[in-house]
Amino acid sequence: MYIYYVLRGKRGDEIVEFDDDIEQDTFSGIDLTEGLDVIQHITNKLHADEQNIEWNECDLTNEYFDREDSYIFYQQRWIRRSETPWRKE
Repeated sequence: MYIYYVLRGKRGDEIVEFDDDIEQDTFSGIDLTEGLDVIQHITNKLHADEQNIEWNECDLTNEYFDREDSYIFYQQRWIRRSETPWRKE
């Protein structure tokens, strides 16, 4: 289960960062073990307030393992940073 997030993006040229706790009552109906579901919920909620921010990174902290899972917005979808198919072009 994820308990904390850090979401990064850009508003024009300004880098912005939001972070907060992930609590069951504010994420009702969301599977808190699924990182992509959590990120989608966070970005939808924040996008309603901050429509001009382009989100590009999110770190989620896992409750049991006390580790972070890093995600990036790559080719119009969120994926784990470790699963990004980097290649030289």
